[in-house]
Amino acid sequence: MKKSINVILMIIILSLFSGRVGPLDSFGDVGHKVPEKTSDKTQRNKSVFQSSYYVKKATTFKNNDELQLALFFLKIAATLSPDDMEIVGKISELKLTIDNKSINHFKKGEKFYNQKDFEEARNQFLTVLRYNPDHKDAMDYLKNRLILKEYVNYTFEQNDSLKIISNKFYKDPELVFLIVYFNNLKSDTEPEPGQILKIPILEPEFYQAIGDRRQDMISANNLLVKKRFQEVVVITQKILKNDPLNKEAIKLKNEAFYHIGIELSSQEKYFEAIDTFKKITPEYDDVNGLIQEAFQHELLKAENLLKEKKYEESIVIAEKILGYDPSNAAAKKLVSTSLCQQGNDLLIQKKYEEALRVLDKANPADICVEKIRLAVKKTIKQQAEVYYIQGVKYFLNEELESAIKEWEKTLELNPEHDKAKKNIKNARSLLEKLRKVK
Repeated sequence: MKKSINVILMIIILSLFSGRVGPLDSFGDVGHKVPEKTSDKTQRNKSVFQSSYYVKKATTFKNNDELQLALFFLKIAATLSPDDMEIVGKISELKLTIDNKSINHFKKGEKFYNQKDFEEARNQFLTVLRYNPDHKDAMDYLKNRLILKEYVNYTFEQNDSLKIISNKFYKDPELVFLIVYFNNLKSDTEPEPGQILKIPILEPEFYQAIGDRRQDMISANNLLVKKRFQEVVVITQKILKNDPLNKEAIKLKNEAFYHIGIELSSQEKYFEAIDTFKKITPEYDDVNGLIQEAFQHELLKAENLLKEKKYEESIVIAEKILGYDPSNAAAKKLVSTSLCQQGNDLLIQKKYEEALRVLDKANPADICVEKIRLAVKKTIKQQAEVYYIQGVKYFLNEELESAIKEWEKTLELNPEHDKAKKNIKNARSLLEKLRKVK
């Protein structure tokens, strides 16, 4: 079977070389042709035996989203250069793209069908067939479940072609697959003159969609030049909603987001810029570098806030960076340093419990944090002893109520201070006895 296909392709090439009309003529422009010079014609005839000629044509059709035509030319190239693994790879990659687009639109079609949105379901299944004319499940939906209500009978004439008919009825020769499948024709064979064809009547929204998409691409390119980037995003997102693998739309979208991100950075709106840059596909040139640059600006802002002792504001920025990049060492260090210095300030203000709560938020392995935590605990212990000794002095002066208050302060700082607990108990007992004597 493979050998017979190769033979057919070689016949096509030979027919071109000999100057006869062949199947590939239908892919060129129709119109008046200026006679070629003999040398030009000889050069052209030589080129048709070079696989690069067909790879180039395939690339053009692929860029125009005419994937079946692109595949056709790649197969010719593979016949001319059967050992060229790059061409084999291009064929595999293109087939994968066709499969992915077909699957994507088929799933959308099923979703719309289940929601009883039959018009939109029909559009999606028709798009599947545009990419993959052999998709049996899409054809089953269209022929057996979503039967079109109206047909136009058309008699195929001597000088007709399916592309001419498609262009006549749909204003787009790319929709030829509709006529092929609704008349059980073979995609590589023209009908016989006199054959009656049923031409399905479509809603205008479908067969205008491809033309609209092309116009959208032109509009998006023009808007990009005019620096109207938000409008470019809107248009490309509309295109990608129905054609998520459209490379040109992805490229335009990336360009628009890039320029929007640069503008936000110039306004020092770095986190908004980061959000924008992250909408760009990873393969875009140096997008990660732009994100890291924005992080550096925010880190510098946080460091300045730290110098001004605006600890909480500094921490907010650092933690936001960690939300994007959990492994960012500079942001982690900034959080720990801010918490450490804040804890030290609270220690100086004798707000010991608050200092410990702040320090508990920090990385316990941080040397600064551990140092301040030990200092706070040591100071608490020392202050507890100060209150305890003052309580003893009051006790010796028989000021029992004042002594009890000092020892209670001791227990607030050090709940495990056994002497303070015991002395409070004794002092209260003495007070009770004194009240009874009076």
